[in-house]
Amino acid sequence: MAQNPLRRILISGATGKQGGALIAALTSHPTPTIHIYALTRNPKSRSAQALASNPNITVITGDFSNPPAIFAQIPKPWGFFSVTNPMNAAREEAQGKAMTAAAVAAGVRHIVFTATDRGANSDSSATVVPHFASKFAVEQDIISKSKESGGSYTFLRPVAFYENLSDDFLGKGFVSMWRLNGSSSRIKFVSTKDIGKVAAEAFLNADAEQYKNKAIALAGDDISLAEFETAFREKTGKQLPETFGVVGRGLRWALHEQLGIMFDWFKSDGFGVEVREVKGAYPFLKDFREWLRTESAWRKA
Repeated sequence: MAQNPLRRILISGATGKQGGALIAALTSHPTPTIHIYALTRNPKSRSAQALASNPNITVITGDFSNPPAIFAQIPKPWGFFSVTNPMNAAREEAQGKAMTAAAVAAGVRHIVFTATDRGANSDSSATVVPHFASKFAVEQDIISKSKESGGSYTFLRPVAFYENLSDDFLGKGFVSMWRLNGSSSRIKFVSTKDIGKVAAEAFLNADAEQYKNKAIALAGDDISLAEFETAFREKTGKQLPETFGVVGRGLRWALHEQLGIMFDWFKSDGFGVEVREVKGAYPFLKDFREWLRTESAWRKA
């Protein structure tokens, strides 16, 4: 009986939240037909060393400034998990496209790209949010290059991350920026660990109709700020971490391209995915209370 060929998968952001979640999902049920190549800029970091201790993982060094050099380290790569840095939209688009070009040139057959939900018309709308538009442009480029190469892709389109809630300046700032939209304003959220689980499914079932050349929106909860506060207080016994309103206003002004436009869009448009519908396909997607209980920094409380 012929054995299935080995599928080598490059995972960018391997020591980050999404890449790390994908690696955790793939290694929780290891298969001999998949070998992971974990991309990092610092192979001596504690997280990179932990990955390197797994025989099913090869840690490689590189960055998006030289994509061909990254893929040159992988013999016959089959898959590529692409996650981009949203802090500069123009750079994100350029680097995302360069990585796709290098992947296709190296012979990659399936790309899983983490983009974002862009409302009711995610397939055709770039939106006014710069780092949403850059991801849309990368998606379109992957579609074009996949048609040329005969490869395939899966787009994951998550909403806001629960992990934006953290007991530090950025986490408190997120809540303060949200409050400027009003306590009744709603945002949809998802756990990055759940994104990793779906990404793993997309690689393991790349030829299935559910994943081949498909886009999948992901959300675990649709919640107002008032409901968010209540849930946090009931589950942790504490007040929601938050800073002064003037700080939130300042962040939305100082980081207008990255945050200000996005929070305005949350209020005027918002994510389009229907939570109940997507949970029908992926029932493990956590709501906010479950995330607080199982994954958050306050889970012991």
